[in-house]
Amino acid sequence: MKHLLAVAIVLSACGSEPAPDSAQLMDADRAFDAAVAEGGSAAWVSWFADDGAMIQEGVGEIRGLSAIGEAMASLDNPNVSLRWDPERAEIATSGDLGWTTGSWTFSATGSEGMVTANQGRYVSIWRRQPDGTWKVVMDLGNPTNANSSP
Repeated sequence: MKHLLAVAIVLSACGSEPAPDSAQLMDADRAFDAAVAEGGSAAWVSWFADDGAMIQEGVGEIRGLSAIGEAMASLDNPNVSLRWDPERAEIATSGDLGWTTGSWTFSATGSEGMVTANQGRYVSIWRRQPDGTWKVVMDLGNPTNANSSP
């Protein structure tokens, strides 16, 4: 009887897929942040899937790579910075969709040297691409202080 139970346990373990590792999404989100810090709006757009979209407060949904690039053009200004820090990630059991969430800071230095910094929270929804990389399919930001928008 013990042998049958052991065989059943081994067979059930063989048939189950390992849980997706959310660390890969955390790494992708950190790499996204670093790329944007270096490359501005072009880097921002490069991390989105072709059918990607984002939602911005006061604007609504922005769909398509060209529109996303236009919306984030301020990132090309050397006096502007958008940085974020992912805090959590999960990947669906299917292994093809996941999300990250964390906090962001947007800062801009005006012509008189005054720095304005705003913070918020975000959720990014990611889809695994055929080549195994992850791309953002939806990005949503929520300011946590007044007059915040990247």
